[in-house]
Amino acid sequence: MSLTLDGPPTLADLVDHDRAALMALFRTLPAPARAEMNGDFLSALPGYAESAWRTAMRELGKDFWLGKSYLPQPYEAHQGHGHNRYRTPDGQIRRESRFAWDIAPSTIDGQPSLVMRYSAFPNWGGRHDLIDEVRVVRPNLYLGLYHTATPVPGFTPRPGGTRSGIEFFFLTGPVAAYVPAQND
Repeated sequence: MSLTLDGPPTLADLVDHDRAALMALFRTLPAPARAEMNGDFLSALPGYAESAWRTAMRELGKDFWLGKSYLPQPYEAHQGHGHNRYRTPDGQIRRESRFAWDIAPSTIDGQPSLVMRYSAFPNWGGRHDLIDEVRVVRPNLYLGLYHTATPVPGFTPRPGGTRSGIEFFFLTGPVAAYVPAQND
């Protein structure tokens, strides 16, 4: 399914598209400015993958993924860092799966992207060499993709050459300020 729109894209426009259309769109988008990646962003998943992905994450012991938190403050040699945000079964919000990020060449097409590397920290994503990338669809709407060193059932289930196949996510926001904890 190709991505054709009559006006500015909305999250609902993007959710209904398949991998091929999302990849074609991703290749046309710019990287965000470093300063705009500051705060808590809400997440969404493509319709083709959401149910299976949420089930796989529960089986991996992960809580409900709410989105990402970004700080445009340097961490070691990186331009910024952040966390994923989750809702626990008892309704608590917590941050985990820390990552470092830079506006850097994409692992997909070499063009600028916000590239997140989980291997900067000892966590589940780091153990799988998870890499996320984000580009701007329009103000406050972002298209992200991710891949791992090797396929992870339910998360990056398909092979994709030298790494896993690409999967997609969406972010909206920021919706709140990211107030770092003492260990951030």
